[in-house]
Amino acid sequence: MKENKVVKAVLAYLKSLNWIVLLGIAAFCIILAIVNNIRLDDSKSVEWIGSQEILEKPADIL
Repeated sequence: MKENKVVKAVLAYLKSLNWIVLLGIAAFCIILAIVNNIRLDDSKSVEWIGSQEILEKPADIL
């Protein structure tokens, strides 16, 4: 009987959250992490899963 009240209380709390704002904050954090990784030097940036190595450009491109 007590577990049922706890489950109902937790579900009521989860329903009361503003999920659009929480998802927006999460998306904003992910975007900032990507921008920060691009901004950093190659020695400090994180290698993403499945990313390719960036090849140096040839000195003489016609």
